[in-house]
Amino acid sequence: MGLKGAQRRFCVMAGFSAVLAAAFYIFLYAPQWEELQTKEAEASELRRVMAEAAAFRKNHPDPVKEQSRAEARKRLVTGLLPSRLEQGAFLTETEKRAAAVGVKLLGILPGDGAEMGGVVRAPVRLSVRGEFFSLLDFLYSLEQRGRFVKIDAVRGKTDDVGVFTGTVELWIYARSL
Repeated sequence: MGLKGAQRRFCVMAGFSAVLAAAFYIFLYAPQWEELQTKEAEASELRRVMAEAAAFRKNHPDPVKEQSRAEARKRLVTGLLPSRLEQGAFLTETEKRAAAVGVKLLGILPGDGAEMGGVVRAPVRLSVRGEFFSLLDFLYSLEQRGRFVKIDAVRGKTDDVGVFTGTVELWIYARSL
């Protein structure tokens, strides 16, 4: 029974292994494969729905958020464009800023305001003296003070020790009423 018995055992084991493999495929692998395909289809549908929802939110923004954004923009514009020119307050603040950064104001010549496109604008000419970097600090502080100021021109010359003497022409703006 040696060789025939071994062959028979091998055939029985091979048959048993084939039955186990078929049972595994039928009862475990096939149902899991179908479930996986179903889950992938659901995930694909969910991604499509999420993309549609994102597109809808983009095209139909939240009215409460839009209202708060509009109010923030209005506060910003109100700050940048006050209701009156307030040249005196602007010039006083300009003198303080010049002194703070080491620029000497030799003269200030404000001009008359004129309405243009829904805003009133007025020219201001400043005669200044100071070192280059101090002057840059001063010009930067004019632009950063929370009010719209347009620096139109800076004209002048620098002497041998690096002190600039010249004029700064700028415009200040306000809303026209």
